Amino acid sequence: MSKEALSTFEIKFLLGIGSALALRQLGLIMVMPFLAIYGRDLAYSTPGLIGLSLGVYGLSQALFQIPFGNWSDKIGRKPTILFGLFLFILGLLLAYVSENIYIFILARVLQGSGAIMAVAYAWVGDNIRDEQRNRGMSIIGMLVGLSATLAFIGGPILYRWFNVPQMFLLCAILAFMAWLFILIFIEGEQKAPSYYRPIKFSYLSLLKDKNITKLFTAGFITNYILVSQFFIVPQLLENSLAADGLWKVFVPATILAIFAMRVGAKYADAGHFVKVATLSFAIIFVGDLTYFTSNPYWIGLGMILFMIGYMCLVTLLPASVTKLSQKSYRGKVTGIFNTFQFIGSFIGGSLTGFLWGFNPSYSVSLLIVISAAGAIIVRTSTESTRNMAEIQ
Repeated sequence: MSKEALSTFEIKFLLGIGSALALRQLGLIMVMPFLAIYGRDLAYSTPGLIGLSLGVYGLSQALFQIPFGNWSDKIGRKPTILFGLFLFILGLLLAYVSENIYIFILARVLQGSGAIMAVAYAWVGDNIRDEQRNRGMSIIGMLVGLSATLAFIGGPILYRWFNVPQMFLLCAILAFMAWLFILIFIEGEQKAPSYYRPIKFSYLSLLKDKNITKLFTAGFITNYILVSQFFIVPQLLENSLAADGLWKVFVPATILAIFAMRVGAKYADAGHFVKVATLSFAIIFVGDLTYFTSNPYWIGLGMILFMIGYMCLVTLLPASVTKLSQKSYRGKVTGIFNTFQFIGSFIGGSLTGFLWGFNPSYSVSLLIVISAAGAIIVRTSTESTRNMAEIQ
């Protein structure tokens, strides 16, 4: 089989896990724009509790990424992902029946506790060859990106006919479809041979490795930028597009980013990861500069540049992390990476909102600095196929 092509097994696996994650993502994003409005109608709600209900999902994700990664190393990727999706579905159903803000917050905690992304990354790392890893991740990223595009378009349309609780129920149905798809159509991993003895893993040794900690830091920065962008851009475009018109920017930005991601992944697989990752952060940096203007066309261009850089990074960074980890401990490593990412989401949203309250230019300025820091960090890293056996 040619090293230049994905095998039939690899394609089938990527389409399967990618489609399942895309269904989950579709259900998650579709309802997001309406949560703050919905929260006001719940009993005992306050602005602070509504904000907590929005942010606690990311915090819950951050707390559970490492445990889920650990469990996947011990009991397998497939059962762990099925359990995580089950918790996510329970959270959606609880949100559907919530009548007060406290039950709704608990529902959001449950939704976030199904932290399966680290497990999904590890599973891809198990089944896709190193030289095809970036390309494989890009296929999953393309499917998830398309689902996000459909959610941006479909959410406002469905909101005309369904209330928010009914949309949560629809999300639960979509997530259940993903659960069934993984259960029935995706094969579980094979057990290790009886003579196989996993190498002792050390969190301390992992964090001493400068190259992989740079990737963790880049993951933190990527998610910080993501949440900051989705805080800043809607407010900058509020007067020109309004909330129900933001899809006019987000949808073309996502579509263009998907094409750029495929090109970037192919170039990175040819041995140019550092160049592509550095360029991705640099593109985001340039896009951030447009937010100092009041011109909606320039701001829209900035959002397009952000999406191009982000979609490349969200593909390349986890692929590189899996290349640095031994299979028996890949779930732990990707769990730490995803924890860094979701901490970035939590701090990005909180700090950007705090600074925006003083002066919007403070939020934009820090976003520019953070983007530049990301470019510097990945520029000084190297993509390596060393595994954890070599950094104990």
